[in-house]
Amino acid sequence: MSNNDDNLNLTKLAVETTIPDDTENENPESRFECPICLSWLRDPLLTSCGHKFCSECIYNWLKKKNSNCPVDNKPLNKEKDLFVDLFTRREISQQRTKCPNQEHGCDVELSPIEIDKHLITCQYKKNMSTKLKIYCSFKDVGCDDSFDNDKDMQKHIQENNQHHLMIMVKTLSELRTSNNSSTSKVFDSSHWDAPPKNCDNKNDNPQSQQLLKNLYERIVILEQQNRQLSINFENINKKLLTLQTSIRFNDDELSSRYCNGHYIWRLNNFNDKLKDMIAGPLNMFYSPGFYTEPNGYKLCARINISKKDSNYLSVVLHMMQSFNDDALEWPFDGVLVFTLVHPNDYDKSIREETMSQKDLEAFQKPSGDLNKRSFGYTEFVSINELNNFIRNDDCLIFTIQVKTKFNHHHQHSSHDVSNVLD
Repeated sequence: MSNNDDNLNLTKLAVETTIPDDTENENPESRFECPICLSWLRDPLLTSCGHKFCSECIYNWLKKKNSNCPVDNKPLNKEKDLFVDLFTRREISQQRTKCPNQEHGCDVELSPIEIDKHLITCQYKKNMSTKLKIYCSFKDVGCDDSFDNDKDMQKHIQENNQHHLMIMVKTLSELRTSNNSSTSKVFDSSHWDAPPKNCDNKNDNPQSQQLLKNLYERIVILEQQNRQLSINFENINKKLLTLQTSIRFNDDELSSRYCNGHYIWRLNNFNDKLKDMIAGPLNMFYSPGFYTEPNGYKLCARINISKKDSNYLSVVLHMMQSFNDDALEWPFDGVLVFTLVHPNDYDKSIREETMSQKDLEAFQKPSGDLNKRSFGYTEFVSINELNNFIRNDDCLIFTIQVKTKFNHHHQHSSHDVSNVLD
């Protein structure tokens, strides 16, 4: 065999040599045959209308001819209507066919998928005294063209689809009129009607039973694949939610760490929070922790109904435990500024400023996650006044500024302040 024949597609060959005794076994079953090239399915794809084709054949067909299925002429979208048929590929891989060099001494039996690779290295190909002649895959329906290599044959098939279709129609017409029993079986198996509802299936012909079996197997496989896809989708969703939560947490952590002690606290759905605090004196709301500097002190704010006068809202600060506490100077010494922001006119905002007091436990190094002692204004604003500060989107905004003493000149607050025990 010449080098040009090394890449021959065995399943598309009709060789001009002695016919093997088991030639019938070399022809693929109809379920393994591509309707376009009439040979073994190569990298089979399943269409949404239920037909199987070689991947190369169907893509070439849709590209060069039209966007319809070659069998039933239904529209096909190559992005949505073509699916890899792993089940059929596995079945074909389990089939066995003999090497075409069998008559020269090669006794290898391989799957149709592996036979091409074997032909390249088959040691018996050198003993072949006759040159292989490759006939058109449509030889059986009337095309007598032959070629020296598979590449030329493939080109012939792609360029003569119209001619091949015409001779196939002619051959089919002749078969229809012959009233041959074998022809009847072919058309019965091709055009199978479902049995009537509630009928007895005992007398079903073998073709019907085999078709039902294949359909059931296909349904089971598709259900398994669909279930696996659902599981994969759920897992991806969980990972995505985890990642989104992590990103949100990191964003909050970065914004609170690098706020330089100027934290903006947005209390969304504030009217609901206010109702909860009025209903239960122990109901309190805490801000996220924030830092005076990236590696500085960590604090959080808290609001609740005043224990001294239930007509007022308290705003206080807690020192929080952080990774840097051992490197910081204790007790905390600095300036605390509380501002309730007016939604329309910043000049009408309520702003109170005070200094920390070293002798208070509230400013000592925390022994737990949160110092139980707090420091701030127990009667910061009256409940009746709050309505003037709630935005149209039911949001109340506080700004909390905390500066260490060496960064700020001391200014006295005009309000009395006291430490509050939780």
